[in-house]
Amino acid sequence: MLEFRKYKNEDKNEIIKLVSNLKKYYPDIQNWLDKELPRIENNEDDCIVVVFNNQIGGVAISGIEKGNYSTIKLRTFYLAEEMRGSGIGSYLLNFVIDKWIEKGFKKIFVTFAEEEVNELLGYFTEYGFALDGVFPLNYRDNTSEYYMSKLQVYKELTEKDFEDFVANYLFKLRGYKIIDRGHKYLIIQKLIAIKESYKIYVKIITDLEPKPDIIISNIEENARSNDCSSIIIVSYYDFELKNKKPNIKIIDGFDIETMFYPLTLKRQKVAGILSSVDKKYSDRLLYDGTQTLLIADKKSLRVDKVFYKFPNVKDVKRGNIFVFYETEPTQAIIGEGKIKEVIIDDPEIVFEKYDTKGLLNLKEVKSFADKDNNVLTLLIGKFRRYKKKIPYKIITDKLIQNYNPQSTMYLLQEDLDKIRVLGGVKDGK
Repeated sequence: MLEFRKYKNEDKNEIIKLVSNLKKYYPDIQNWLDKELPRIENNEDDCIVVVFNNQIGGVAISGIEKGNYSTIKLRTFYLAEEMRGSGIGSYLLNFVIDKWIEKGFKKIFVTFAEEEVNELLGYFTEYGFALDGVFPLNYRDNTSEYYMSKLQVYKELTEKDFEDFVANYLFKLRGYKIIDRGHKYLIIQKLIAIKESYKIYVKIITDLEPKPDIIISNIEENARSNDCSSIIIVSYYDFELKNKKPNIKIIDGFDIETMFYPLTLKRQKVAGILSSVDKKYSDRLLYDGTQTLLIADKKSLRVDKVFYKFPNVKDVKRGNIFVFYETEPTQAIIGEGKIKEVIIDDPEIVFEKYDTKGLLNLKEVKSFADKDNNVLTLLIGKFRRYKKKIPYKIITDKLIQNYNPQSTMYLLQEDLDKIRVLGGVKDGK
């Protein structure tokens, strides 16, 4: 049995044994635990544990920073060796991030030893954390501690506000100096070493359907004329170069929402799709770390999961929301996920690529192929179950009068907002 839950006093000895594995990086870990555990038991700090087969195999300890009640530190995040590689850590991190959001924290930060950089730098980046600095000699001689943080922004953003948001939140608050700013572009500077710095040309794009390969030459020319060594393209909507270039980094709306979650970008035209899913798959697709699993189902535990469909939904994009309608016996909208990748290709190719994240076998995947033998493959993440199910009758009375569960429907932003209100995850005011 797998369970994520709050710390209990009887967990103390197991927590000490587990966290003491960090002694090689933090020699004073035992003294720290002697002070930290009473804070947890007095509800001054939070501790979430992962229990598998009645043994604690993971822990996340967090607490408010002194004098700053909007900032919280992830003090310890650790999984036993045998618990790694199955997606459990991802659910643990998502679980605590959602708890912090419920409490309204604006900033989260974490530090880790230099020996853990290869494992943890990319891991925390996936969840919106950014590297802010390196602290030498913090806990041990001749070593450094790495500092990463995530800003949590509680607002809905439109294209009109996007340029200011990018300038302030993405760059200024991260230590970049804005040395020039024009209409939808920035020139920024980042100090990287003593007496050393470099300039970056930032292009901000809010076009609903940008044409990357047409506009890229102008961006490169502007970067050269301003003596910028690299380029960052920040796009409100999906933006993909056919021919990737090493000096150009792309940050799209999906990335922005990840970095500043629970920030939401209000999208024009298509904001998402509503599609049905059988109950035998929905429990696994929408596993969110809060339910108890009888077994550690590795595919259920994947944070990103694949959903296959007939390729007749041409306008779905990265960053759109997939809303799930659970078929009989439930017959209700039950939750959503965020689309991370959209691929149309041969069933055998996508099955081989995504088998570890999909719930169907190859025969089932092939059943979604069209006459050209292509299947629509959606990589979906950031799942959440709605607090309230939205029954079929409510759907037809208040949302979509002639809703047919057998079809896939595009959702406008106003449709998605109404669904979230009825699902209890958005304020209806």
